[in-house]
Amino acid sequence: MRNKSWALIGDSISRNHVESLLCMLSTVEEPVEVYHDKEYRSKRWHFPLHNLTISNIWSPFLVQAAIFEDSNGVSTASVQLHLDKLDETWTNLMPSLDYAIISTGKWFLKSAIYHENGKPVGCHNCQEKPRIEELGFDYAYNASLRNVMDFLAAEDNSKGTVFFRTSTPDHFQNGEWHSGGTCKQTEPVSDEEIEIKDVHKILKDIEIGQFKRAVREKTGQDGGNLKLLDFTGMLLTRPDGHPGAYRQFRPFDKDKNAKVQNDCLHWCLPGPFDYLNDVILETIVNG
Repeated sequence: MRNKSWALIGDSISRNHVESLLCMLSTVEEPVEVYHDKEYRSKRWHFPLHNLTISNIWSPFLVQAAIFEDSNGVSTASVQLHLDKLDETWTNLMPSLDYAIISTGKWFLKSAIYHENGKPVGCHNCQEKPRIEELGFDYAYNASLRNVMDFLAAEDNSKGTVFFRTSTPDHFQNGEWHSGGTCKQTEPVSDEEIEIKDVHKILKDIEIGQFKRAVREKTGQDGGNLKLLDFTGMLLTRPDGHPGAYRQFRPFDKDKNAKVQNDCLHWCLPGPFDYLNDVILETIVNG
């Protein structure tokens, strides 16, 4: 039986995604971890009985980036982002993959210097001097995704099925992750109660727009092996689905009134994110 190879490519939400997939598949066979990089951000597992390999590939921007962070993941300098150069960490793998699930999004909100044709062309929220033109994260996301989608839509760049997943929403209230934001909702909300943040709408509109453009210009049909996974609306209704204050194990053991950082971006397992894998597996099995 030929080895089947999957990869989930992107940022920490892709890691969250692959953790859900591994949990589901582990009910059938326990995987063996066969690789990890130095920072444990990219990993690979093998299911020997089914000759299946699943990889999690760390590439938060999908394009080449120099990232400067401290041990807590806080930026110490502006990201140097090359909008017209795809990250070879994932592009070199594409010809060997049977299935790829690719996503990005939130990292484009970071302070960054943008480069095109080897030269700085602008920035987002940067403080460099002399002053560089503020172009905004939407400029960078549009330019980067144009190159990503063109690559994915080209038949010669992959042999298998490629899913592009739209970015997932967070549910921070009364602040953000670094400023005391929380997510205390205990139940899902109805469609009528949904209120999409401006930043999520901008990201999604760019993703849908670039996907449709690439399909129209590069495939001339229904997208071929390139497919779109749009779960933004469904996940918007699940503000109860995040770890919240339980980002760390038993955070209130020492002080029941302790103020702890909430995680309203990633998803609990089991939880709403498992539904994504149900849909993906159903799509693969039944076309």
